[in-house]
Amino acid sequence: MPLEVPELGTSNMQLAKAFEKVGRLEQKSLAKFDEKTQKVEGQLKLVGDLKGRFSKIKEALTPFRTPGDFRELKGSSSSPEVLDVSGIDKSKAAVGTYEFEVLNLANTNSIMTYGMADRDKSEVGVGYISFKTPAGEEREVYIGSDNNTLDGVAASINKANLGVTAYVVNDGTDADEPWRLVVAGQGTGWRENFEWPEFYLLDGDLEFDRERIREAKSATIRFNGQPIMADENTLKELLPGVNIDLKDAQPGRTIKVDIKPDIEVIKERAKGFVDGMNEVLSFIQTQNSLGPDSYKDPTKALGGDVGLKAIESRMRNVIQLTTNERPSQFTRLRDLGITFNRNGTLDYEPNKLQKALEDDFDGVSSFFAGSSPLTGFANEMIALVDGAIRRGDGLVTIKEASLKTRLEKVEKDRDNATDRAQKRLEKIKTQFVRADAAMADMATQKAGLPQGMGV
Repeated sequence: MPLEVPELGTSNMQLAKAFEKVGRLEQKSLAKFDEKTQKVEGQLKLVGDLKGRFSKIKEALTPFRTPGDFRELKGSSSSPEVLDVSGIDKSKAAVGTYEFEVLNLANTNSIMTYGMADRDKSEVGVGYISFKTPAGEEREVYIGSDNNTLDGVAASINKANLGVTAYVVNDGTDADEPWRLVVAGQGTGWRENFEWPEFYLLDGDLEFDRERIREAKSATIRFNGQPIMADENTLKELLPGVNIDLKDAQPGRTIKVDIKPDIEVIKERAKGFVDGMNEVLSFIQTQNSLGPDSYKDPTKALGGDVGLKAIESRMRNVIQLTTNERPSQFTRLRDLGITFNRNGTLDYEPNKLQKALEDDFDGVSSFFAGSSPLTGFANEMIALVDGAIRRGDGLVTIKEASLKTRLEKVEKDRDNATDRAQKRLEKIKTQFVRADAAMADMATQKAGLPQGMGV
């Protein structure tokens, strides 16, 4: 709480100036608490910044913790306009090269009526349309005077939920009667074929053009030379964990599909780790680059902290460690293009990591993820980071809690000191008011004495 210097309320300038001086001295005595508060707040801000930097390291290494996490796959097609890979489940997919030939695509069945002059005016008659659904159920759709146009019939069919879709099109073949009703199945594949509806309409001539029938077909492909049939144009179970979209039929054309490690994703994640490590290392180096006036620099409020030095030392040891306990031909980060430079931060050679991944993907995976739970470089570094920022007992977390406690104490001490100063000012004000009254009384008495008797 701020100190409030009360008004003295006097015309005596000497007393007013003296009281103002007392107030300034009290405020000055409280300024030391403000300095302490700013210092602790600065340290808290730096600790929060450091925790955020540590979290980036953990976030970057989390995808490297297990062989399954580390394993990123991508699919490519030699002719994506004909057949393409649309999705991969890396936990199920297998690395390999596969050959495809798309003989025909899956399609729905559909039929079109003869044309009419208008879609929403020409009447088709009244009565009913008899349907047999794909499930074999016989259904009827009634057409009355309020829905006996092409648009009305289409809407009535769709509303009946018969497993088919109806719509009206202008097929452009007849200028006088261009509008036609189309009824199409909702699923692809030969199993979706069903009997076409029959019209029983009075005073109307709505009929299907039997030459406009398209039968439903399943997709037919050759997979590694073997014929395969599929009801849809997306193959979801042919290759475990891989979705393949069929886009065009190209009989006689062989298309290769490659499922292989996505090295670019792994390289980018490795860069994220290096960037995160360099943020932490640069932070600690900045704090510890102390000079004669560093104690005045709020950006180095953690300078010389023993805990920071200990964390930095452990990190360097894990990065530089050479060990045969990691089940891989790669025994340290420098084998993968990550090394310390003269500035004490990390350099990253993505081409070296790429070559290692191309030569021995599983070896790189073993280095980072280990061969059993909680082993490998990624888990070792994450364990170290957790030891710094883990809630409750992390080294940096404990430091943060200690600073918060110290800040609360400084603020409490300032409040107590402010309260005492406020009381002193009130007491001094009372004394000054009395002095002012006494001086005014003396002046009054002096003015009332006969001339010649004044002192």
